Amino acid sequence: MTIEKYHASIRVIHWIMFILFAIMFVLGVVMVEFKESEPWALYNFHKSTGVLLFILVLIRLALRWIKPAPAPSPDIKPQEHRIATIAIHLLYLFMVIVPITGYMLSNMHGYSVQFYGLPLPDLFTKSAEWEEISGLVHEYAAYAFLGVIGLHLLGVIKHHVKGQEVLRRIT
Repeated sequence: MTIEKYHASIRVIHWIMFILFAIMFVLGVVMVEFKESEPWALYNFHKSTGVLLFILVLIRLALRWIKPAPAPSPDIKPQEHRIATIAIHLLYLFMVIVPITGYMLSNMHGYSVQFYGLPLPDLFTKSAEWEEISGLVHEYAAYAFLGVIGLHLLGVIKHHVKGQEVLRRIT
């Protein structure tokens, strides 16, 4: 039986983004935990990688537009497919919100963002009030994103254990 897979470009970007987001979550926690020691190199790497992930998600969304997802597996119940679709939409939403609010947070705190040493424009003006709001949204959206990733992984594991070929479609 042939498994209908996602387009190769989408599969590659999916796994690159998975690795980068895992690094970003760890970095985010480490940076906050050790912020008194001013780990600026970590902040710059975190911000640069956030910009990279934002670019990758835009590419990924364009690719999904051009190369739609394969048809749902016939052995997946319709309600499970609907839940998976909602989770995927939430993942994309967080993949957009988290980097944007991170950029906002940096600019509103008075710091510029660089892309691995290349200065990027300040898109937001310094504002203590909006800095606090963007910081809270960035933090809570990141944790919500992590939660949806966890649910996504549990769903994939569940279907894999049941012998359904969900995982092989993205590998």
